[in-house]
Amino acid sequence: MATNQYDAIVIGTGATGGFAAKELAERGLHVIALEAGPAHDEARFQQIGGMKPPRALERMLSGIKGQHVQARASWFSPDKDFLFVNDLKNPYTNSGEHYLWVRGRQVGGRFQTWGRVALRMSDVDFKAASMDGIGEDWPISYADLEPYYDHVEKFLGIIGAPAGIPNLPDGTFASRAGESQLERQFRETVQAKWPERKFTPWRYVQKDATCPDANGEKHITSPIAAGLASGRLTLQPDAVVKCINTDASTGKATGVTYIDRTTKQEHHIEANVVVVCASTIESVRILLNSTSSRHPNGLGNTNGVLGRYFMDQVNGMVFGTVPGSFGWEGVDSQSPADNHGGFLIPRFQNLNGVTHPEFARGYNIQGMAGRIGVPEHVPSLFGMTAQGEMLPSYDNCISLHRSKKDAWGVPVADVCIAMSENERKMLRNQMDTMKEMVVSNGWNIEMAASALGLENPETLMPHDNWFERLMFRLSYRKSIGLGSAIHECGGARMGSDPANSVVNAQNQCWDAENVFVTDSSCFVTNGSVGPTLTGMALTTRACEFIAGQYSGTSQFALAG
Repeated sequence: MATNQYDAIVIGTGATGGFAAKELAERGLHVIALEAGPAHDEARFQQIGGMKPPRALERMLSGIKGQHVQARASWFSPDKDFLFVNDLKNPYTNSGEHYLWVRGRQVGGRFQTWGRVALRMSDVDFKAASMDGIGEDWPISYADLEPYYDHVEKFLGIIGAPAGIPNLPDGTFASRAGESQLERQFRETVQAKWPERKFTPWRYVQKDATCPDANGEKHITSPIAAGLASGRLTLQPDAVVKCINTDASTGKATGVTYIDRTTKQEHHIEANVVVVCASTIESVRILLNSTSSRHPNGLGNTNGVLGRYFMDQVNGMVFGTVPGSFGWEGVDSQSPADNHGGFLIPRFQNLNGVTHPEFARGYNIQGMAGRIGVPEHVPSLFGMTAQGEMLPSYDNCISLHRSKKDAWGVPVADVCIAMSENERKMLRNQMDTMKEMVVSNGWNIEMAASALGLENPETLMPHDNWFERLMFRLSYRKSIGLGSAIHECGGARMGSDPANSVVNAQNQCWDAENVFVTDSSCFVTNGSVGPTLTGMALTTRACEFIAGQYSGTSQFALAG
């Protein structure tokens, strides 16, 4: 069993893991980044086609091959199936409502399949409890994270447009995003009737955030590429992390045990710092499996909170056609032709007082019109989705299954989560709001679906054949229910009190001060925007703290 010594181990190479590896290596630490999957050949990415509507038969065939869960993801298609795990080798269980866990085990993780929409959270999110009395505030504010948002956005090159919306802070934009003519017409119609529903173009990462490696052979991400360019990053693919190892006397981390994905041989790596960025559920799973005499219930679980307060967002969609418009429209001539993605209506509910008394918090709406490729004689398409905030609940949790294991002998995660009445009421309002906006603009609804039901099933997808319509009716609940937003967070939440949190304001584990958890598992609330940009900003901030304190040992001051 090989043993190696590094300054820092980073577990995971996705959005947060990539930034952890980059930031620590660029700040002088010798880092090894462990990735459970392979580094895929660049040639495979050149064969990926554009965005295509889901076809039931293709998904069924993928399910037969072992991707029966992953094939339900909205971004899944046969040309991208190598970017999703094999569910037979990587099982999990549900002890609550059905939960769709979309997973990617390869260098770059889900950063390779991410929708690239990058939105900032605000103090409406960080200090939500102070506003409505529900749950806990984050131990940090927007001001604490703002410079790190700037740092991440400048590196990635975010495309966007200033909007001046207080609960969606403007970012550092490399170029300006535009809107299609249909989207401009839609915005003008909606805002004339509902002026509180503010619009802004998508804020999203430019396409070259994933790229070939220095040899042009493997497809990686720009943060990983930057870390490798420093000369202080070692990338270790095919390393399935089993647990974090700790010292019996101090309780601090000493390194990591991982299993080679192909040979199944066990390896140990030593380091003075461990940064956990494996993605929310996987990070909690690793921490729970890291048991010892000092951590009998898992690393970071002295208070029994590890795995608790797991959250996702509630998701609904509306899809249809635009009368009088045909084919691909592209962008408005007033907008840059190469900078466009869609439109965003940030949360407008319960911001300055209670405006929707039937539920707490709120949701945002994203959509596009005239951008989905169809033949010139086919009516132009529009699509909208809404993501609503799930309130933190102690009962929503991640745990380890007592007997079931994955292909490498590691106990699998069990996800226990259910929507409360607050989320159900919010979801109904989301769907009603999207439909009323579409109807007010004279567009035709072909499909409106959420975990609560299928709207107008008699008019479902009229341009598709009977088989596609039947398969959607049979499977949509599992495809659009909890997990479909792919915005899971919580389980190792941040706090100012070690009695009710797992990590402190610097993402430092209360129980082992040289362990840092910086992905979305540290979230206190999940808000209504996607968590990815915030996770990358938190990671950058934590790495600055690590580098500032690092002296070549595992000795760290525990931040209060």
